[in-house]
Amino acid sequence: MEVLFLHGAGGWKDDQQIAGELRSRLRVPVSMPRFPDDGMTADSWLDGIDAALEPLGPETAIVGHSFGSSMALLRFAELPPEPMPLGMVLLATPFWGSEGWQGEYALPAGFALPPGLPVFLHHCRDDDTVPFEHLDRYEALLPGAVVRRHETGGHQFGDQLDTVARDVAALGS
Repeated sequence: MEVLFLHGAGGWKDDQQIAGELRSRLRVPVSMPRFPDDGMTADSWLDGIDAALEPLGPETAIVGHSFGSSMALLRFAELPPEPMPLGMVLLATPFWGSEGWQGEYALPAGFALPPGLPVFLHHCRDDDTVPFEHLDRYEALLPGAVVRRHETGGHQFGDQLDTVARDVAALGS
């Protein structure tokens, strides 16, 4: 198994710790391409995701954090990648188009993930960047997803990375 880690908006440096923890705990390759901090269009991120997935094989798990996780979902709305990844573990995913969050990143009406694609959704109640209530919206939208609500960990998932790593490992077993 290998992991494609999609960092948050402007978070390439901040998210190095999460990617490094996953690399250390899972003992698998974790690639983390750098996405633009400026001019963050959905198209530029989707193109970057496609380029990052191209050299990876079917034993790839996608882990997204914050904006990166919402772009992973949007990739499946636009055109699911081939080969299909093992699954996704999404952390602190913003729900775009709700209560003033930018609609240009919103999933289209009727969005559904490919059948059988495992998805884990994680969010920490003390996240001060993405409102915790966004998790409830994704739980309703993605009824087959495994939902993990954490009391602590903040936006960077401080003390919750063991649980995150276990879910990523489950995709490869």
